[in-house]
Amino acid sequence: MPSAPSTYRILRVDEISVAPNRAEAIAASVRGRVAARGDCQLVGVWVPLIGVSVNTVTIATNWHHEQPMLESLAPDSPDGIVRVRTRLFDVLARGQAACDPAKGGIYTHRWFVTRPGEVDHLTQSSVDAWKYSEADTAMRVAGFWRARDPDEPGTATILMIVYYPDLTAWEASRYWKPKPAGADQPNRAVWGEMFRKRRDILLNSWVTVHRLV
Repeated sequence: MPSAPSTYRILRVDEISVAPNRAEAIAASVRGRVAARGDCQLVGVWVPLIGVSVNTVTIATNWHHEQPMLESLAPDSPDGIVRVRTRLFDVLARGQAACDPAKGGIYTHRWFVTRPGEVDHLTQSSVDAWKYSEADTAMRVAGFWRARDPDEPGTATILMIVYYPDLTAWEASRYWKPKPAGADQPNRAVWGEMFRKRRDILLNSWVTVHRLV
């Protein structure tokens, strides 16, 4: 019998800055280019909705090994490509499945900055909280990753990608807000307190909202 595939260990995120009105075309080109490869898994190709320049395409790919990462994933033709920023992340939790464009909805890219010594605690407290928050809301966490190159020396940068059917579902999962009228969220106090404690160990955090192409 063939052995089971090994776990993806590394996430590569390419943030492609593009010329005006070229994001959709370049996103489609990138998706086709990566889908044709046999050495990585396409996690997702996104264009921005909130918090990022509209002239941006974000692509995430999963890898078993590191060597292919020196190769550009941008389209062969440079037309419309302004610059590409590539970052590598180690998997902390989940992160093994591709995001499905057929589901529609939105994806948030949530960034956390914390002290390196808090990464394990941040990861475990997040995983524990998801058991309750996903039971109460439509949020579905795609993955949780640590950047190999932090934003600032002496810190750790974490990326979390989360699916929601729409912005209303995202609002319903904001723990600091009152429970939405009519919402059945019996565990809200539990996950709300867990997320509140998680915030206490953060040095910084921000979120952007994207549409999967």
